[in-house]
Amino acid sequence: MIPRESKRALAMTAVLVLALTGASACAGRARDATPQGNAVAQTHRSTKEGTIGMAEFSAAPDRLPSCFRGVRGASAYRLPGSAGRGRLVTVGSGPHGVVFAPISWGDACEWAAEAKRLAAGGYHVVTFDWGGDRRRTVADATRLLRSRGTTREAWVGGCLGGTLMLGMLTDRTARPAGVAGISPLASLGGYTAGSGTSYDGELLLLGTTDDPLSDEGKLREVAHGFPKAEVTVLPGTLHAAEIFAGPHGEAARRSLDGFLGRTFAPAGG
Repeated sequence: MIPRESKRALAMTAVLVLALTGASACAGRARDATPQGNAVAQTHRSTKEGTIGMAEFSAAPDRLPSCFRGVRGASAYRLPGSAGRGRLVTVGSGPHGVVFAPISWGDACEWAAEAKRLAAGGYHVVTFDWGGDRRRTVADATRLLRSRGTTREAWVGGCLGGTLMLGMLTDRTARPAGVAGISPLASLGGYTAGSGTSYDGELLLLGTTDDPLSDEGKLREVAHGFPKAEVTVLPGTLHAAEIFAGPHGEAARRSLDGFLGRTFAPAGG
Protein backbone atom coordinates (compact mmCIF):
# COMPACT_ATOMS: atom_id res chain seq x y z
CA MET A 1 0.00 0.00 0.00
CA ILE A 2 1.11 3.54 -0.68
CA PRO A 3 1.63 5.57 2.54
CA ARG A 4 -0.77 8.49 3.06
CA GLU A 5 2.10 11.00 2.78
CA SER A 6 3.12 9.55 -0.60
CA LYS A 7 -0.46 9.75 -1.88
CA ARG A 8 -0.63 13.39 -0.81
CA ALA A 9 2.67 14.14 -2.56
CA LEU A 10 1.45 12.45 -5.75
CA ALA A 11 -1.80 14.46 -5.68
CA MET A 12 0.09 17.74 -5.25
CA THR A 13 2.41 16.80 -8.13
CA ALA A 14 -0.62 16.16 -10.37
CA VAL A 15 -2.07 19.58 -9.53
CA LEU A 16 1.27 21.23 -10.30
CA VAL A 17 1.49 19.45 -13.66
CA LEU A 18 -2.00 20.67 -14.57
CA ALA A 19 -1.12 24.23 -13.57
CA LEU A 20 2.10 24.14 -15.60
CA THR A 21 0.18 22.73 -18.57
CA GLY A 22 -2.28 25.62 -18.37
CA ALA A 23 0.56 28.12 -18.00
CA SER A 24 2.28 26.75 -21.09
CA ALA A 25 -1.03 26.97 -23.00
CA CYS A 26 -1.32 30.62 -22.00
CA ALA A 27 2.30 31.18 -23.06
CA GLY A 28 1.30 30.16 -26.58
CA ARG A 29 3.34 29.16 -29.59
CA ALA A 30 6.37 30.89 -31.05
CA ARG A 31 5.59 33.66 -33.48
CA ASP A 32 5.70 33.05 -37.21
CA ALA A 33 8.77 35.09 -38.19
CA THR A 34 8.18 37.09 -41.37
CA PRO A 35 10.17 39.88 -43.00
CA GLN A 36 9.01 43.48 -43.08
CA GLY A 37 6.83 44.43 -46.03
CA ASN A 38 7.27 47.44 -48.28
CA ALA A 39 7.30 50.94 -46.86
CA VAL A 40 4.11 52.20 -48.51
CA ALA A 41 2.04 53.53 -45.62
CA GLN A 42 -1.69 53.71 -45.30
CA THR A 43 -2.80 56.68 -43.23
CA HIS A 44 -6.24 57.65 -41.98
CA ARG A 45 -7.79 59.78 -39.29
CA SER A 46 -11.28 59.07 -37.99
CA THR A 47 -13.47 61.48 -36.07
CA LYS A 48 -16.43 59.12 -35.80
CA GLU A 49 -18.04 58.43 -32.46
CA GLY A 50 -15.67 56.54 -30.17
CA THR A 51 -12.44 57.53 -31.92
CA ILE A 52 -12.19 61.24 -31.17
CA GLY A 53 -8.80 61.90 -29.64
CA MET A 54 -7.24 58.71 -31.04
CA ALA A 55 -3.88 59.19 -32.72
CA GLU A 56 -3.47 59.17 -36.50
CA PHE A 57 -3.19 55.64 -37.82
CA SER A 58 -0.40 54.60 -40.16
CA ALA A 59 0.61 51.07 -41.11
CA ALA A 60 2.75 49.38 -43.76
CA PRO A 61 1.68 46.21 -45.58
CA ASP A 62 3.34 43.03 -44.28
CA ARG A 63 3.45 39.34 -45.16
CA LEU A 64 0.53 37.21 -44.03
CA PRO A 65 1.21 34.50 -41.44
CA SER A 66 0.86 30.95 -42.75
CA CYS A 67 -2.58 30.44 -41.16
CA PHE A 68 -4.10 33.21 -43.32
CA ARG A 69 -2.29 32.60 -46.61
CA GLY A 70 -4.70 31.92 -49.42
CA VAL A 71 -7.63 33.44 -47.51
CA ARG A 72 -9.49 35.80 -49.80
CA GLY A 73 -9.36 39.42 -48.63
CA ALA A 74 -6.88 38.81 -45.80
CA SER A 75 -4.27 41.54 -45.32
CA ALA A 76 -1.38 42.03 -42.91
CA TYR A 77 0.12 45.27 -41.62
CA ARG A 78 2.89 46.39 -39.32
CA LEU A 79 3.14 49.74 -37.61
CA PRO A 80 6.18 51.95 -38.23
CA GLY A 81 8.78 51.62 -35.49
CA SER A 82 7.42 48.27 -34.28
CA ALA A 83 10.82 46.58 -34.75
CA GLY A 84 9.32 43.40 -36.14
CA ARG A 85 6.58 43.13 -33.51
CA GLY A 86 2.87 43.81 -33.45
CA ARG A 87 1.77 42.49 -36.85
CA LEU A 88 -1.96 43.08 -37.48
CA VAL A 89 -4.01 40.77 -39.71
CA THR A 90 -7.43 41.68 -41.09
CA VAL A 91 -10.05 39.60 -42.88
CA GLY A 92 -13.63 40.35 -43.88
CA SER A 93 -15.41 43.66 -44.36
CA GLY A 94 -18.35 45.70 -43.16
CA PRO A 95 -19.23 48.10 -40.34
CA HIS A 96 -19.10 45.59 -37.46
CA GLY A 97 -15.56 44.97 -36.29
CA VAL A 98 -14.16 42.25 -34.02
CA VAL A 99 -10.71 42.50 -32.42
CA PHE A 100 -9.26 39.15 -31.29
CA ALA A 101 -6.45 39.25 -28.70
CA PRO A 102 -4.29 36.14 -28.14
CA ILE A 103 -2.97 34.69 -24.91
CA SER A 104 0.30 35.95 -23.46
CA TRP A 105 3.01 35.60 -26.14
CA GLY A 106 0.37 34.29 -28.50
CA ASP A 107 0.16 35.35 -32.13
CA ALA A 108 -2.25 36.16 -34.94
CA CYS A 109 -2.80 32.47 -35.75
CA GLU A 110 -4.32 31.63 -32.37
CA TRP A 111 -7.78 32.93 -33.29
CA ALA A 112 -7.46 32.29 -37.04
CA ALA A 113 -10.26 29.71 -37.22
CA GLU A 114 -12.76 31.98 -35.45
CA ALA A 115 -11.57 35.04 -37.37
CA LYS A 116 -12.20 33.31 -40.69
CA ARG A 117 -15.56 31.96 -39.52
CA LEU A 118 -16.78 35.38 -38.38
CA ALA A 119 -15.47 37.09 -41.52
CA ALA A 120 -17.51 34.62 -43.59
CA GLY A 121 -20.51 35.64 -41.47
CA GLY A 122 -20.19 39.32 -42.32
CA TYR A 123 -17.84 40.65 -39.63
CA HIS A 124 -14.70 42.71 -40.20
CA VAL A 125 -12.05 41.01 -38.07
CA VAL A 126 -8.54 41.82 -36.92
CA THR A 127 -6.16 39.69 -34.90
CA PHE A 128 -2.49 40.24 -34.14
CA ASP A 129 0.90 39.35 -32.76
CA TRP A 130 1.52 41.25 -29.53
CA GLY A 131 3.59 44.41 -29.79
CA GLY A 132 5.84 45.77 -27.05
CA ASP A 133 2.98 47.77 -25.51
CA ARG A 134 0.03 45.41 -25.20
CA ARG A 135 -2.63 48.02 -24.54
CA ARG A 136 -1.42 49.96 -27.54
CA THR A 137 -1.58 46.80 -29.66
CA VAL A 138 -5.30 46.44 -28.86
CA ALA A 139 -5.86 50.15 -29.55
CA ASP A 140 -3.92 49.96 -32.83
CA ALA A 141 -5.96 46.95 -33.95
CA THR A 142 -9.13 48.91 -33.24
CA ARG A 143 -7.83 51.92 -35.16
CA LEU A 144 -6.96 49.70 -38.10
CA LEU A 145 -10.56 48.50 -38.27
CA ARG A 146 -11.81 52.09 -38.06
CA SER A 147 -9.48 53.09 -40.90
CA ARG A 148 -11.07 50.33 -42.98
CA GLY A 149 -14.64 51.44 -42.37
CA THR A 150 -15.99 49.85 -39.20
CA THR A 151 -18.30 51.95 -37.06
CA ARG A 152 -18.52 49.74 -33.94
CA GLU A 153 -16.18 47.13 -32.52
CA ALA A 154 -16.27 44.19 -30.11
CA TRP A 155 -13.16 42.97 -28.32
CA VAL A 156 -12.59 39.24 -27.75
CA GLY A 157 -9.52 38.08 -25.83
CA GLY A 158 -8.21 34.81 -24.46
CA CYS A 159 -6.46 34.46 -21.10
CA LEU A 160 -4.24 37.53 -20.60
CA GLY A 161 -5.70 39.07 -23.79
CA GLY A 162 -9.20 39.03 -22.31
CA THR A 163 -7.93 40.18 -18.92
CA LEU A 164 -6.18 43.15 -20.53
CA MET A 165 -9.25 44.11 -22.55
CA LEU A 166 -11.43 44.05 -19.44
CA GLY A 167 -8.90 46.28 -17.70
CA MET A 168 -8.98 48.75 -20.59
CA LEU A 169 -12.65 49.53 -19.93
CA THR A 170 -11.47 52.16 -17.43
CA ASP A 171 -10.17 54.14 -20.42
CA ARG A 172 -13.12 56.18 -21.64
CA THR A 173 -11.37 57.44 -24.80
CA ALA A 174 -12.34 54.58 -27.10
CA ARG A 175 -14.45 51.96 -25.40
CA PRO A 176 -15.68 49.09 -27.57
CA ALA A 177 -19.34 48.18 -27.95
CA GLY A 178 -18.72 44.85 -26.21
CA VAL A 179 -15.98 42.79 -24.55
CA ALA A 180 -15.71 39.00 -24.27
CA GLY A 181 -13.13 37.58 -21.88
CA ILE A 182 -12.39 33.95 -22.74
CA SER A 183 -10.71 32.28 -19.73
CA PRO A 184 -9.70 35.64 -18.18
CA LEU A 185 -7.28 35.60 -15.27
CA ALA A 186 -8.53 36.64 -11.87
CA SER A 187 -5.03 37.19 -10.48
CA LEU A 188 -3.56 39.46 -13.17
CA GLY A 189 -6.37 41.97 -13.14
CA GLY A 190 -5.54 45.46 -14.26
CA TYR A 191 -9.05 46.03 -12.98
CA THR A 192 -10.66 46.15 -9.55
CA ALA A 193 -14.01 45.05 -8.17
CA GLY A 194 -16.66 47.20 -9.82
CA SER A 195 -14.51 48.21 -12.84
CA GLY A 196 -17.36 47.25 -15.13
CA THR A 197 -20.14 49.05 -13.27
CA SER A 198 -19.81 52.23 -15.39
CA TYR A 199 -19.61 50.31 -18.66
CA ASP A 200 -22.89 49.94 -20.52
CA GLY A 201 -21.69 47.74 -23.39
CA GLU A 202 -22.14 43.98 -23.71
CA LEU A 203 -19.96 41.70 -21.56
CA LEU A 204 -19.30 37.97 -21.82
CA LEU A 205 -17.10 35.81 -19.59
CA LEU A 206 -16.57 32.30 -20.91
CA GLY A 207 -14.46 29.46 -19.54
CA THR A 208 -14.39 25.82 -18.47
CA THR A 209 -15.15 24.28 -15.09
CA ASP A 210 -11.71 22.85 -14.33
CA ASP A 211 -9.28 25.03 -16.30
CA PRO A 212 -6.10 25.09 -14.12
CA LEU A 213 -5.67 28.84 -14.76
CA SER A 214 -9.26 30.03 -14.93
CA ASP A 215 -11.66 27.48 -13.46
CA GLU A 216 -15.30 28.22 -12.67
CA GLY A 217 -14.47 29.74 -9.29
CA LYS A 218 -11.90 32.12 -10.78
CA LEU A 219 -14.24 33.01 -13.65
CA ARG A 220 -16.97 33.99 -11.21
CA GLU A 221 -14.39 35.93 -9.21
CA VAL A 222 -13.72 38.00 -12.32
CA ALA A 223 -17.48 38.41 -12.74
CA HIS A 224 -17.67 40.24 -9.39
CA GLY A 225 -15.91 43.16 -11.09
CA PHE A 226 -18.30 43.06 -14.05
CA PRO A 227 -21.78 42.50 -12.62
CA LYS A 228 -23.52 42.99 -15.99
CA ALA A 229 -21.55 40.21 -17.67
CA GLU A 230 -23.11 37.03 -18.98
CA VAL A 231 -21.12 34.08 -17.60
CA THR A 232 -20.86 30.87 -19.62
CA VAL A 233 -19.10 27.87 -18.05
CA LEU A 234 -18.52 24.76 -20.16
CA PRO A 235 -17.30 21.33 -19.00
CA GLY A 236 -13.64 20.40 -19.15
CA THR A 237 -10.19 21.87 -18.71
CA LEU A 238 -9.59 23.60 -22.05
CA HIS A 239 -8.32 27.18 -22.05
CA ALA A 240 -9.01 30.28 -24.19
CA ALA A 241 -9.14 29.54 -27.96
CA GLU A 242 -8.67 25.81 -27.28
CA ILE A 243 -12.26 25.72 -26.02
CA PHE A 244 -13.55 26.49 -29.53
CA ALA A 245 -11.64 23.53 -31.02
CA GLY A 246 -12.69 21.09 -28.29
CA PRO A 247 -15.73 18.88 -27.69
CA HIS A 248 -17.81 21.85 -26.51
CA GLY A 249 -16.69 24.15 -29.31
CA GLU A 250 -20.17 24.44 -30.78
CA ALA A 251 -21.56 25.67 -27.45
CA ALA A 252 -18.69 28.16 -27.19
CA ARG A 253 -19.44 29.46 -30.67
CA ARG A 254 -23.14 29.83 -29.86
CA SER A 255 -22.22 31.86 -26.79
CA LEU A 256 -19.81 34.08 -28.74
CA ASP A 257 -22.29 34.56 -31.59
CA GLY A 258 -25.03 35.50 -29.14
CA PHE A 259 -22.72 38.05 -27.52
CA LEU A 260 -21.86 39.57 -30.92
CA GLY A 261 -25.53 39.63 -31.93
CA ARG A 262 -26.38 41.60 -28.80
CA THR A 263 -23.36 43.86 -29.22
CA PHE A 264 -24.32 44.93 -32.72
CA ALA A 265 -28.10 44.87 -32.32
CA PRO A 266 -29.77 48.06 -33.56
CA ALA A 267 -30.39 50.63 -30.86
CA GLY A 268 -33.78 50.05 -29.28
CA GLY A 269 -34.02 46.62 -30.90
